[in-house]
Amino acid sequence: MGNDFMKSALERAMERADQIELPDTKLKEMKHRSQGEQIAAAFLKNPDHALTDELSKFDAETRVYVAKAIESILLQNITLPRKEGDMTRNREAFRGLALIKQDKDGIQRANDQLANLSNYYMQTMKQNYDQLKSDIEQAMGQIMKQRTGMNSGTQLNVEQSPEFQENWRQLAARLDGEYGKALAQLKEQIVALK
Repeated sequence: MGNDFMKSALERAMERADQIELPDTKLKEMKHRSQGEQIAAAFLKNPDHALTDELSKFDAETRVYVAKAIESILLQNITLPRKEGDMTRNREAFRGLALIKQDKDGIQRANDQLANLSNYYMQTMKQNYDQLKSDIEQAMGQIMKQRTGMNSGTQLNVEQSPEFQENWRQLAARLDGEYGKALAQLKEQIVALK
């Protein structure tokens, strides 16, 4: 009875799957997505890659789907800067977006907004890191003074302490969430550009 039940459930699921129809545009989008992803990856690996030449090889209808896939990959590569390489990758992604979007002024405004967002993000992260470090150094210094009765003349390496690491992880996650929302809104604005 168990196998018959499973078989009939599987058969019913297969019948329902056969009845699902995808719109023609969705099928075309899926068909050409990998082509766009490959072009975007080649562009990001090699900034001299001829992105517009690659796009011009497609007919007008196909070009729309390929460009949409390229845009998606470029947007995925725009991140909040955690290291210098992130800034470079962001610039390259925007350069690619400028090549495939018609609204060059809109892309430039979005790029400027990202630069401002990135600067505020890096400043906020540094200020919060330094403040947390100072607060924990102070607290540890007071604990040392209470236990020994003397001021500690030694410099404490609080950054290696589990308390600092855990507090920083939580604080950085909260800041990433806040700034990540602003970055997501910026990406939505870019998608809306022609």
